[in-house]
Amino acid sequence: MPGDWLELQDGDRKVTIFVPSKYWPAKAIRLAIHFHGATWHAVQEHLDRGSTDPILACHAGEGSSVYAKLFEDKERLGRWLRLVEAECIKRGAPKDAAVSCLAISSFSAGYGAVRQIVQDPIAFRLIHRVVLCDSIYGSLDTHAEKRTPAFEHIGCWKALAEAAIRGEKTFCVTFSQVPTPDCASTAECAAALVRLFQGQIQPVEKGTLVATIDRDYPLLSRFDKGRFHVWGYGGDDAQAHMTHASHLAEVWKALDLVKSP
Repeated sequence: MPGDWLELQDGDRKVTIFVPSKYWPAKAIRLAIHFHGATWHAVQEHLDRGSTDPILACHAGEGSSVYAKLFEDKERLGRWLRLVEAECIKRGAPKDAAVSCLAISSFSAGYGAVRQIVQDPIAFRLIHRVVLCDSIYGSLDTHAEKRTPAFEHIGCWKALAEAAIRGEKTFCVTFSQVPTPDCASTAECAAALVRLFQGQIQPVEKGTLVATIDRDYPLLSRFDKGRFHVWGYGGDDAQAHMTHASHLAEVWKALDLVKSP
């Protein structure tokens, strides 16, 4: 992959920064961050979508709690941004260069980190796009008569979705049909999030979009309001889940086509 790989230490954690060879030094740094999955794959998807921005990739282990715990340290994201800024300055960016824009994505358990980050007002102002690839789960409401995601694990995304509906940011959630007996699935959480806005995820007619004719895991349903997008895909097995990671670049390109920021 054309570019520079950098493994830098942040206290107890090593982070990987990739700077594409076509990166153009500038005072305002646009940074992508991806959580969960092989670093090389995150970088490849980043390049496949045509980005020349730096990307910071983090694979912290298994389970959303591992990712959430990272950002119990409220200063961690700021330190990561300083690391990226320092590397960009080494490559010719002005000495006062700073990260001005964040594009954050996650796969599977990586949402644990994103959920923490969007609660930080400083980080929230920098965010211009968040993409959760089959990566929105929650606890079950133990007081509900039927399976219902706990409100605290749905309401935490409301401010981001509202900003996207107003056109200030982009928030895209993709989900599969994979069941999760012990917690609310991505399909259940996506539907619950849409209901916060009195919406409903609607079926998509086969053949109306290229994604609907995928042989194994087609686009089945969607909800779009402003720049808030929720897209549901077929498949209830492990491969159905994994395909969301491999389609990150395609999701990004689709958002570009609808002129989301």
